[in-house]
Amino acid sequence: MESMSSAEIFLRKANRQMERLMPVLTPSGVLIGLLLFPFFKPLKPLVTWLFAFLTLVNGMGVSIADFRKVLRHPASLAVFMISAYLLLPVLSTSIAGLLFSSDPETVLGFTILYAIPTAVSGCVWSGIYGGNGALSIAMLVIGTVLAPAATPLTVRILAGSDIEIDSQGMMLSLLGMVVIPSLLGIAINWITKGRCTEHAVPSLKPLTKLSLLLVVMINTSQIAESLIAEASWAYIPDFLTAFAFTVSGFVIARLLSAAFRLSMPDTIAVTFASGMRNISAAMVIAISFFPPRSVLPVIAGIVMQQSACAIAAPFLFRRNEGKRNMPS
Repeated sequence: MESMSSAEIFLRKANRQMERLMPVLTPSGVLIGLLLFPFFKPLKPLVTWLFAFLTLVNGMGVSIADFRKVLRHPASLAVFMISAYLLLPVLSTSIAGLLFSSDPETVLGFTILYAIPTAVSGCVWSGIYGGNGALSIAMLVIGTVLAPAATPLTVRILAGSDIEIDSQGMMLSLLGMVVIPSLLGIAINWITKGRCTEHAVPSLKPLTKLSLLLVVMINTSQIAESLIAEASWAYIPDFLTAFAFTVSGFVIARLLSAAFRLSMPDTIAVTFASGMRNISAAMVIAISFFPPRSVLPVIAGIVMQQSACAIAAPFLFRRNEGKRNMPS
């Protein structure tokens, strides 16, 4: 391997420091987005490009051979489907129904939150803890392809509500943020014969952490004004429930992966893909098609998801645990 430049050494050290600080950085991003929303709110168009950058870098770390291994051994994909599209939507709707039995619109909000596809940010968290990058990309692409049909179907079955989603618009958006950058990253890996993973990908890793932090700030800023203006003690149950559901989602996926005896890299990837949801999509759906009260659980998800992940992840995994458990 060629010697590293001083810039690359600096970026690798910065990445290690940022990984250690993620439990602090992510909640701080939420707070900054709330307090400085006039600055971050106009930056919303950047979110698509930031997500595209995240998936591009993750794709660059995946070879075609890695992707083939995932497709040849679909057990991990099956666990993800069971966890993300069956257990978590049913459990969240059922438990919310018990906790908010007199408020069906709040229950509907939690149904929406877990009817949407997995989040791009799950790939970043999976990478921090050494998850299977090829599997993370595969789950992200599958969630993207299924979203236009799976989301309205899940809401219809669990909540009895019909929604007409702009399937073409959603697919085009997700293609731009997820599918095309992922395929482009894998193509770069193939063209460079994997050499991009030696220098380029490690050097870009700290920029993916900064991108994720910026996405958290921008997304939080979109709802900060109304959240602050209408702040009420009545919001607390929604936020606590959103936090508990997010943590429980990670734990359930972790236990299910253990039950199916998945490898540690696959377990890490499945856990983050199952627990992290595309809450930007949930916000659009909730605002466009449902009563205002159903939007609050989605807002709670935006505020709590990244923070809950940052707090829960160190208890579920050690950093780079998946890399240490990669089969030789």
